[in-house]
Amino acid sequence: MDPKKSITILKEIRDYIIPLGEEELYQLEQNILREGCREPLIVWIKNDQQVLVDGHNRFKICQKNNIPFKIKKKDFKDLDEVKVWMVENQMGRRNLSADQMSYYRGLKYLSLRKKKGGYENVKSKGQNDTSTSEFLANHFNVSESTVKRDAKFAEGLNIIGRTNPKLKMKVLTGEAKVKKSDVQILAGAKNTEKISIKNEADLFNKAKVIREEILNEVESNVKKIHGDKIARAQEIMNTHEPMFVNREERLRKTKGMIISSINRAINKRDVNAIKELKKLIERLADEIMG
Repeated sequence: MDPKKSITILKEIRDYIIPLGEEELYQLEQNILREGCREPLIVWIKNDQQVLVDGHNRFKICQKNNIPFKIKKKDFKDLDEVKVWMVENQMGRRNLSADQMSYYRGLKYLSLRKKKGGYENVKSKGQNDTSTSEFLANHFNVSESTVKRDAKFAEGLNIIGRTNPKLKMKVLTGEAKVKKSDVQILAGAKNTEKISIKNEADLFNKAKVIREEILNEVESNVKKIHGDKIARAQEIMNTHEPMFVNREERLRKTKGMIISSINRAINKRDVNAIKELKKLIERLADEIMG
């Protein structure tokens, strides 16, 4: 079987890894022209197809220049496992910038979290209670919060990449001067599948809108919690009369609460109102007989 004709390229795999820069690609081509393709291409046998996992640039260069190459088959359970392997392979092979390292750490976190059981495939004995973020934090010697921020960065870049892959690569290569926080905030938006980023200015503006929406939602939730606490406090005050209230006032309030409970029980069929009514009647009896 001719490996050149039997290799399948999946866009999802090909685009998963940060591409080489022009200078890196030129140097790779010169090395292969001079020394041949020394490293075998890694393929994954999926549905009787040889899916290329590692070596997309070498494959393209070899095809262009009619240079022979070898292939090496590697077993993977699924696409997520392929992606985890690709990330580890790239992190161990290339000199990465801080943003590129952050992106790969985030990709690995997302890939492991997506698999059922977290990072079950990489856990060792005695680590059953370790979270994915803690495991990766120890693995990369960073904090858990850094790993989680990296995941948001990777998610944000993938959101950008769906509609503007060129901008995604510009961010990763440092060509686009954008705030990392603006990329990360995209992951917190609602309906992320509908987000389209045209350029750097569009990213800035959309990130600002998303940030304001999140802050408004947080503020609304805080107000609701505050309102619920006040309502609960008033309810407690209504059911626990202060000692200084005189007997006539206590009887009047208890009578009003009994009528209110009866109405709730009848009109709304409120079971809790019936329970409350029993307690109020006992309380009234104690007050009268006492």
